[in-house]
Amino acid sequence: MPSAPVDLSDLGPLYHDYAFFGATGEQLPGHFAPNQRAKAPILTAYIALALADVLEEEPEPLFVELFCADAYYAMVAGRLGAATVRGIDNNRDEHSDTAEEIARRLGIGGFELIEADVADMASFEPADVVANVGGLYHVGNPEQVLQDSYALARRYLVVQTVVSLENEDPDYFEAPAPGWDWGSRYNAVSFDTMIRDQGWELLAWHRNELTGNGLAKDRGSVYYLIAK
Repeated sequence: MPSAPVDLSDLGPLYHDYAFFGATGEQLPGHFAPNQRAKAPILTAYIALALADVLEEEPEPLFVELFCADAYYAMVAGRLGAATVRGIDNNRDEHSDTAEEIARRLGIGGFELIEADVADMASFEPADVVANVGGLYHVGNPEQVLQDSYALARRYLVVQTVVSLENEDPDYFEAPAPGWDWGSRYNAVSFDTMIRDQGWELLAWHRNELTGNGLAKDRGSVYYLIAK
């Protein structure tokens, strides 16, 4: 007889919906649900592909999610076969507060949450698969953070970031991000130019729109799966 779905509703509105795990609960209102619908299918596919390859040679892979918020994609990696999954975030917005309890209830073994800043990346343990998803536009030096993320990955790097839809100038880059006093912004073309200039092996790439974001400068989204 199938077990009852895991109930997360007592944890309050959460950053992500956990239906992928067969769990029920409430998600934060506004942009969270539509943006997850845009991002999750692509990122889940990238993570599954990377882990499928790694697991052929490494039976207990380590997966790290940077800028993890509630560490949803670390938990996805755990469900897809990673033995140790580690979420890293400075928890400025307190989205990481429930991560350990969610992972426990979902039965995600080997889950670890580390409260740290990406500026300390040189001190992190290298991982078979690294996911830098959703945080590059928060920093003023995204190219350097991306390079550091690549150095942290032993086999694969998964990347997602917000890009502007206001223009397609191949040289476009702003820091701080337009209208903010922090962060940065590329557009889809200039980000693609920057990442290809690194000379890395790009296995897959996609772009779409974060339909939960109203402004064109915040609405674009790009994705890359990079092999080493």
